Amino acid sequence: MNKKMSPLIGVTTSVNSRDYEISNQSVVMLPENYPKAIRKAGGIPLLISECDDVDELLDCLDGLVISGGRDINPNLYSQIPHEKTTDFSDIQDSWEISLIEGAIDREIPLLCICRGHQLLCVIRGGQLFQDLPTTEGYEKHGATGGNWSEHIVKLEKDSLIFELLGSEIMGNSGHHQGVSDAGDLRVVGKTSDGLIEAVELDDYPFLISTQWHPEMLGQDSVFEGLIQASSR
Repeated sequence: MNKKMSPLIGVTTSVNSRDYEISNQSVVMLPENYPKAIRKAGGIPLLISECDDVDELLDCLDGLVISGGRDINPNLYSQIPHEKTTDFSDIQDSWEISLIEGAIDREIPLLCICRGHQLLCVIRGGQLFQDLPTTEGYEKHGATGGNWSEHIVKLEKDSLIFELLGSEIMGNSGHHQGVSDAGDLRVVGKTSDGLIEAVELDDYPFLISTQWHPEMLGQDSVFEGLIQASSR
């Protein structure tokens, strides 16, 4: 009798230049919190890198996590880059857009975090604030000098994220951009000052998108929900 395999969960990585064995080498990077959270929830993490074949990947994945990382090119949401929007990659943007769109077409369970949250909103017709520390009303958000900020996020009752985490959570901010318009996605979580921190897609089996990092905050139920949905 064949043993049922744990669900295979793809998680995106970023390519960055780092001194690794030799100086200034392109290195595939991902914080360990992501695969640890997937394993703890009962899944098998598969680290995937930009330019991997999207169709081949999605044909073998049971679920997908779009991780955090660099900025998104403002041209994708018809804006001119802010002076502090300098770290973006057209290759990564294009590949992850294809990945998200392909996953949605296949109704693959999807969890988008931080950069992933922002990119999902852009794909669905939304807009971003390019630099929260210089955006009136949102100056307290983001990471200044490497120091992350924290804030309460209130969650809507009629949502997947509410079922998993309850009515409110303490979120964290390691970003300087934020979602100003979620497009056709349903907003299910906001901070007290109105920043969009969580969205979902109606009539979709499992799609949760958060600006904060559940993998860093011990919010295991989010990953357990992803694994459960990916096991069906």
